[in-house]
Amino acid sequence: MSVQASALAGQGTEQQREACTPDAFRLCGQFIPDADKVEACLRNAGPKLSPPCRVVFNPPPPPVTQTPPVREHALRDRAPPPSPPEGHDDDD
Repeated sequence: MSVQASALAGQGTEQQREACTPDAFRLCGQFIPDADKVEACLRNAGPKLSPPCRVVFNPPPPPVTQTPPVREHALRDRAPPPSPPEGHDDDD
C-alpha cells in the first residue's frame, strides 16, 4: 500500500477502513494523508458514499422497543375494589 493508504489506517476499525478506503480515495483524495480531513470529507459526502461506507458514518438507529398496548379488557377485568365490611353504613 502507499503512504496515502497507510494514513487512513489509523482511523476506525478494520471493517470501517475496508468499507471507506475506496470512498476516501474516490471522494477525498485531495485531503490524504490528513486523516482528520479525510474523515470530515467523508462525513460531508452524504449520498455520494458507497452503501458500506454510508453505514459507517450513518449507522441505522437501534430498534425501538415497544411496550405492548394496554388492552381495554385488561382494565375492565381487574378485580373490583374490596367491599366495605358488613354492618358498616356510609349513609349516616
